[in-house]
Amino acid sequence: MRRGVLSTTGSLIVAVVLLLAVNILAATALGGFRVDMTQNHLYTLSDGSRAVLGKLDEPITLNLFFSQKALRDVPQIQAYAARVKALLGEYVAQSHGKVQLKVIDPEPFSDAEDRAVQFGLRGLPVGGPGGENAYFGLAATNSTDGEEVIPFLSPSSEDTLEYDLTRLIYKLGQGKRPVVAVISSLPVNGSIVPMTQQQAPPWAVIEQLRELFDVRVLATFEKKIPDDVDLLILIHPKDLSPATQFAIDQFALRKGRVLALLDPYSDVEAPPRDPIMPTMTMPKTPSDLGPLLGAWGIDMPPDKVIADREAARMVSFSEEAPAQEYLVWLDLQAPHFDRKDVVTSRLTQMYMNTVGALSKKDGASVEFTPLIVSSRQSMPVSAEGLDKPDPEGLLREFKSADRSYTFAARVQGTLKTAFPDGPPEGAEVPAQVLKESAVPANLIVVADADFIYDRFWAQVQQMRGSRMVQPFADNGAFFINAVDNLTGSGDLISVRSQGTYARPFTVVQAMNRVAQEQFRAAEQRLQAELEQTEQKLAELQAARGDQDGPLLSAEQQQEIARFQAERVRLRRELREVQHNLRRDIERLETRLKFINIALVPLLIGFAAVLVGVTRGRGRRSSGERHVAS
Repeated sequence: MRRGVLSTTGSLIVAVVLLLAVNILAATALGGFRVDMTQNHLYTLSDGSRAVLGKLDEPITLNLFFSQKALRDVPQIQAYAARVKALLGEYVAQSHGKVQLKVIDPEPFSDAEDRAVQFGLRGLPVGGPGGENAYFGLAATNSTDGEEVIPFLSPSSEDTLEYDLTRLIYKLGQGKRPVVAVISSLPVNGSIVPMTQQQAPPWAVIEQLRELFDVRVLATFEKKIPDDVDLLILIHPKDLSPATQFAIDQFALRKGRVLALLDPYSDVEAPPRDPIMPTMTMPKTPSDLGPLLGAWGIDMPPDKVIADREAARMVSFSEEAPAQEYLVWLDLQAPHFDRKDVVTSRLTQMYMNTVGALSKKDGASVEFTPLIVSSRQSMPVSAEGLDKPDPEGLLREFKSADRSYTFAARVQGTLKTAFPDGPPEGAEVPAQVLKESAVPANLIVVADADFIYDRFWAQVQQMRGSRMVQPFADNGAFFINAVDNLTGSGDLISVRSQGTYARPFTVVQAMNRVAQEQFRAAEQRLQAELEQTEQKLAELQAARGDQDGPLLSAEQQQEIARFQAERVRLRRELREVQHNLRRDIERLETRLKFINIALVPLLIGFAAVLVGVTRGRGRRSSGERHVAS
């Protein structure tokens, strides 16, 4: 017995010594070695972040202001601050000495607080006798007095944390910014709100562009694209004069870089006013590039949008109406994106509305690569009447074409001019008029312009004088990715697409879609029987003519009673379908809860028992051998 106790004590001492030795060895020999076991690799920098760090030519200092004492009772911010510090430490470790981190606690009325205020960090009021503020922001500086600031590191922006940090370092480390020109018929650069006569801010994607590029918004009547422009962006171009079209044509042939967002029907665009009767509106018209699209080897029917049964969103256009599938408002998931193209390879979800269809023009010599496509449960529908949404009508008339349609495509190769007969009248003629591409063209064309409108992809909130953009879809990421790629500055692409903003319950959605189909079939059957009964009643009434007697004959009364009974039965069927749907969803929810709450701990417990039993058998075998010896 005594020998067993001594043996156990000796084993514990040896285990403690080994544990200390392993920790000392890890701290000395493996100090920089880390293993990120989180599901989304929250503490591992993406390839794009490492590329940005590898291209730094000058040192950058990251000043993290965090009010440790003032925020110690806010567990959410404390936990997020720990993640921010760990991730910033990874930037320092991967920068090979180019990035330094300083963590500063700006106590009230201290020099550190004055520095935080000078950098423009936002303070959170925490009370106290002097009205103290707490700070949790980042200010970065370089050796040339450049400054970039994140005024407040909000936990709600955790999905985009790495991108925000890498973008901040990228802006401090880059030299001359690429020049991007924008031509649009939509108010992407802000406008005056008619009701309030106040200035509306630019769209969020334009503000994000300005953080990384030199952005110039050109008028739709420009006759020349400036020579220093690196990329031209067209957003729902309309009413362009031949002179403007010629300027775009020559830019595409000279520089070969265009991002065109076209739209057969813009939900964002305000309906045009009737010039004769200003109180009346006229139908919206599609994007129009004149002869340019054909010269680029692309076809897009101007009067068709794509209805996609599989990607349709659940939409309600009034508080009274229940949500139902609207086949032309789409929720596009990972299978819809080209995984081989850097612009779309890491996208997970996009919302697109009333999207057109792109295709390669017959006989075109360009290379046409789809980037975003519909599912095969799709069909083209007329854009006419979309100003009065009719989800039920679209569902009723839907017949799948059993093919997918292209929503966005990359077009590469040699382009021919859209003006083979020479410059049009009124055009500004350059010194050299090009007939074909001077450099291989690289265009990205999208059959939707609304997808970059703020409310279709992000929540934009005002917070203490600044706008906070919280994306719930990858629309903005796709747009900025395309600009990055076409300007040749693609390091941020993989970082920007890191976050997964939504994880939809695809199984529940499929179950709900099946139930909706059953509901619709039952409703159509009820409606058909109602029409048949009313027709029968009309026939019976016409057969009676002007005969005297009761208003309704016995046969009519029997027909009405039969219909009422049938209606009750069909309504019972509808309730049964709804009940079965709810029951199936609850069963799925119960299974998920069991797996997450009970099954995993049971498996861990079973593994522990198994290990214990195995060790017990090993000790008994060892004891038996000892007794035998």
